[in-house]
Amino acid sequence: MSHSDVPAPNPPSDLNRTAVEIAPETFWVGKREPGGIFFANPYLRRFRGTDVRTKKPSEFNLLIDPGSSSDFSTIHTKVVSLIGGMDRLSALFVNHQDPDVGSSAAIISARYSPRASILCSEDTWRLIVHFNLPRNRFIPTEKFSTGLSVPTGHKLLPVPSPFCHFRGAVMLYDPQTRVLFTGDLFGGLTDSKAQGLWAEESDWTGIRAFHQIYMPVNSALVRAVAAIRKLTPAVEMIAPQHGRVIRGKLVQQFLERMERLQVGLDIIDEAQDKTFLQAWNTVVDRVLAVARGYLGDSVEAKLNASDQLSDTARFNGKRLEVHRMGKWTLEHVVDVLCQGEPQEIAGPILVEATIAAAEYNLPTPHLDIEGSGSPAPVSLLES
Repeated sequence: MSHSDVPAPNPPSDLNRTAVEIAPETFWVGKREPGGIFFANPYLRRFRGTDVRTKKPSEFNLLIDPGSSSDFSTIHTKVVSLIGGMDRLSALFVNHQDPDVGSSAAIISARYSPRASILCSEDTWRLIVHFNLPRNRFIPTEKFSTGLSVPTGHKLLPVPSPFCHFRGAVMLYDPQTRVLFTGDLFGGLTDSKAQGLWAEESDWTGIRAFHQIYMPVNSALVRAVAAIRKLTPAVEMIAPQHGRVIRGKLVQQFLERMERLQVGLDIIDEAQDKTFLQAWNTVVDRVLAVARGYLGDSVEAKLNASDQLSDTARFNGKRLEVHRMGKWTLEHVVDVLCQGEPQEIAGPILVEATIAAAEYNLPTPHLDIEGSGSPAPVSLLES
């Protein structure tokens, strides 16, 4: 049974007291401050089976992104309740170097888990080693590009996600449960009134805001999403370091949005110079004028059907006013208008968007010239 088919359990009355099993033998062991909006998510993955070498019963307990030292007491209590003691931890996995992700690894490895290995990328290790972590327990993920086998016979797959948001960031895929631990990728702010651990459509707003602040550039997100799509079996659940756990149809929906999301350097000029937004509004005006000549009133119907456009633009009468992220909004408007239209309609809309952006000295919009409707005539683009 896939995760999308499993009904969400009722959220426990107190997440700070209760570990939550998000998938078989996979537990959220984090902390939630009342009224807070930004949380770290440590996870415990408990493997049980037969040791492939000794043929004796075996267990392998992995703590994924152990969290901040300030959350340690809560994490400690939950882990002990699940496996009997932190000395039974086999390994810690750390996605990247930020203190809110892994600073508790120091006290765990020094006092409570004297035999636990520390699994992370070499780039991450160069920084977290300064938490006074034992060098002899470091295991680099680079050694296991095709997968890491644990003593119980299960397998884990490190998946590099460079610059999401740190150079050495590495996701971890559990093909047995089809849960992908993504680190900061897909993490986000959580509404203070949100209940439980399962993400909803409304969580995208907080995810988008977090990524636009901390992710460097869209191309890093595109690369990471492509890596996720290549995983087999396909990912059914995304468990990020922050925010809530994503599953069901939201997995594919959020993947599609993430690879189009403009972040960091993509939008920094617009944030600093209001004339960029004014110019993009003018381009959108021109595009809609051309589109109405072919599509009439269906222009509004098409754009109003988009579940993303309201984040950045709204209709004021007949005029679509762009309030933020002008380049992305134009690209989305053109994509929506051209969807399903024949060459003779899509072509002029694409051409107008490209020419208008160039006339106002704006960055060239990323438009599906070859896939949406007709290819734009080269002679027009170059004129």
